[in-house]
Amino acid sequence: MEHLPPRHDEKELAAAIRFGAARRPEQAFGEYYQGRRASCALGAAFEGLYRLPEEVGQLHPKRLDRLFGCLEGTVRSCPEGCKKRLILAAIIIHLNDDHHWDRERIAAWVAGNGDTETRQEAGPTG
Repeated sequence: MEHLPPRHDEKELAAAIRFGAARRPEQAFGEYYQGRRASCALGAAFEGLYRLPEEVGQLHPKRLDRLFGCLEGTVRSCPEGCKKRLILAAIIIHLNDDHHWDRERIAAWVAGNGDTETRQEAGPTG
């Protein structure tokens, strides 16, 4: 495994998470949005791209991977050392919901400014 520099879309994803987190100052766990003031890291990324109504209900971000190929195209290990190795989208959810990382820390890690770890491009399996 080699240490790869952050992809350009990882930095863009991190910026979207930060921007969306500023719109909803509280963090949601187990759901993309909770009430008018809370979002998880992926919910914040979606909101960082689109202006959403204050009350989003059960909205689920759709097809973020079309905008950020890194979500499906990059595999990362959990920086907490719990041995999980998943696509970036799943690791972001894992850090948010299981380790309760705040969205700013997740954004810094996605952009390559946080905890160091090994990443690789996801390739065909088989």
